[in-house]
Amino acid sequence: MTRALLLTIALMLAACSPKAEKPMSAFDGFVADATGEIVRDSPELATRAGLPVEVAGANFRTRLDDRSAIALDRRRTMALRLDAQLRGFDRAALDDDDQVTFDVLGAQFSAAAAGARFTFGRFSKDGFSPYVLNQLDSAFLTLPDFMDTRHEVKTLLDARDYVARLGHVALAIDAETERARLDAAAGITPPDFVIDRTLAALDAQTATPPAALTYVTALKRKLEAVVGPLSPLPPGAEAPKQNVVDVVRARDLLAQAETIVATKIQPAHIRAAGFLRSIRPGAAHDAGVGHLRDGGAYYAAALAQQTTTSLTPEEVHAIGLKQVQKLLGELDGALRVQGLTEGPPGQRLAQFSADPRFQYPPTDEGRAQLIADVNGRVQAIMARAPQWFGTLPKAKLEVRRVPLLLEASQSGAYYEAPSLDGAQPGVYYINLRDLAQMTKIDLPTQDYHEAAPGHHFQIALAQEQERLPLIRRIAGFNAFAEGWGLYAEQLVDEAGLYESDPVGRIGFLRWRLWRAARLVVDTGIHAYGWNREQAIAYLIGVTGDNPAVVTSEVERYAVWPGQACGYEIGRIEIERLREKAQRGLGPKFDLKTFHDVVLLNGSVPLTVLEAQIDRWITRAK
Repeated sequence: MTRALLLTIALMLAACSPKAEKPMSAFDGFVADATGEIVRDSPELATRAGLPVEVAGANFRTRLDDRSAIALDRRRTMALRLDAQLRGFDRAALDDDDQVTFDVLGAQFSAAAAGARFTFGRFSKDGFSPYVLNQLDSAFLTLPDFMDTRHEVKTLLDARDYVARLGHVALAIDAETERARLDAAAGITPPDFVIDRTLAALDAQTATPPAALTYVTALKRKLEAVVGPLSPLPPGAEAPKQNVVDVVRARDLLAQAETIVATKIQPAHIRAAGFLRSIRPGAAHDAGVGHLRDGGAYYAAALAQQTTTSLTPEEVHAIGLKQVQKLLGELDGALRVQGLTEGPPGQRLAQFSADPRFQYPPTDEGRAQLIADVNGRVQAIMARAPQWFGTLPKAKLEVRRVPLLLEASQSGAYYEAPSLDGAQPGVYYINLRDLAQMTKIDLPTQDYHEAAPGHHFQIALAQEQERLPLIRRIAGFNAFAEGWGLYAEQLVDEAGLYESDPVGRIGFLRWRLWRAARLVVDTGIHAYGWNREQAIAYLIGVTGDNPAVVTSEVERYAVWPGQACGYEIGRIEIERLREKAQRGLGPKFDLKTFHDVVLLNGSVPLTVLEAQIDRWITRAK
């Protein structure tokens, strides 16, 4: 890396704090160098973050991440090298901010280095997945959404980059198929139910006409925003003024995209599906990683990364069982108030959820009403947020439905972060595949978790802290992020928003119950050898939820070991730290300041968060 490029990155990292006024230290240089290496290795990360070409590298908008086995080996080597280089610095000699950066990088590099010992599946600073081809985050599922929501097209040149990038999609899918083939040769294959779910998603994309796939429909929408309509107008419609040359070029680009989908991407889908069908007869039904080579060590590493704690599977399991019993008691009382007194709480929850009063009609009008209700709740929370937060996000928040072609494979809801340059808003996606799963009981709490004051506040505020190094603004730790999401739900309850909505509060308690039960089920699957059916039966019995929802969740836990444990473990820790600050500061405790301390330093391991809270307590006394 050239000195000029290093300085460019360093300026982005240091930004406008007093620290930026001093000469760049050796540690600053290392952070800048490591950041540059990481973002240059991931054109998709650079695009999501809205980074400039000076940082992300020439032509990065025409490329995708390299998913080959060679690239995976290169990342393993990089993780080990960066971790060793970081340990060469004397942490005690760094100032407070740099010590936090040291700890954040140390946690990320150590987790990646821990994953590097396993030669199957995929690993990153964000998580472990033992199966390269799966129903959740394989390239054939993530890239349509990436191209739709993250590749910006403001000019025809941007559209040319889009088409060039589209030409790499089949390579990405084939690379994952080849890695899955290598894993299978080593005895690592997905469970039969994961294969079935993945095949269904692949077959759906193969059966869809190329012009109707997201890759093409997204480009058409983007091009029409630049040059105007590309399809014939309805009879009698007034034609807008358009540059004929631009329209011809746009249509040519759209035709190129459709050809790439038909001749490259869909054949790659067929190849991936063919491989999965070839291994399906011999696939096991085991849901957990315990039956895999080094499965116990793999789960221990995944659990440590996802919770950023040293808790053992046995300890996490016990915490879950205790929380489940506590929440079942609370729900029993809430359901009795609603007149439901007979049977276990899970059974009564199922009866309560089936009440037509709490359902949206499965029509276009019902879906539109659901989105309108969600927008109303988001606006209401944003209006009240200044009561609880000293700093509010600047980034806009939008509510959108999950694209139709992705509904079958995606979860009920998720949040996508805004870009650092402000060009892309934060987006709260809601899956409207089955409105019976989106009841008026459960939706409010889901909104507060995914949107405001949950992930939108947590992620957007971190990204907007220009005083932080870039790598901390875009860092992600599951226990911090999901723990904050659950804490945000709790904050809304504490603020009294459910006092006039007892039905919504039952939903809040059921969500809490879900997260506690996840601790039991995730560890049950991966540490205690539970099978898929045992996990499904437990969750249905405890939560009373829809069997289809429960099945999808259990199959998610099988593919993302440990990830589901970060939610409740993170919430417990954030609440414990708030209580610690309240005891330590007494009348000087300020909730807004507490939230600033938690959120304005970016996503961090829970151990680092405690150190930050301790520092605040000491200074505020």
